[in-house]
Amino acid sequence: MGAIVFDNYVFDSWLNKKSDEILSKVDKSTISTEEMLTLILKAQTNHFHHMDVEFREEFKRIDQRFEAMNSKMDARFETMNLKMDTRFESVDLKFQVVNTKIDDKFKWQIGIIITLFAGLYLKIFLG
Repeated sequence: MGAIVFDNYVFDSWLNKKSDEILSKVDKSTISTEEMLTLILKAQTNHFHHMDVEFREEFKRIDQRFEAMNSKMDARFETMNLKMDTRFESVDLKFQVVNTKIDDKFKWQIGIIITLFAGLYLKIFLG
């Protein structure tokens, strides 16, 4: 009469059987509070089952949306990484050019400074 709820087949079988008995009695006589609670329990388990199905479908849709968004973001980050790599490579080349120019000038400056200090040392201490 309904879907298995809470993965309990014994409970579900008992509840189906009991609710069928009570429903067959409804038109013929009045039902007790206990029987009414059993029917309410059956209605709730049916409701739980339908909500479970709906929620699982909605979660699948949400998961699909996140996967689509994740793939879009991965593609965007990949293009950004490629752009940044090319930019960093060009900046790195510029720094290498500047570094070689500075190294060449610095070598001359160091040579001149060492020569000046050697001359001053010789002049001051040797006389």
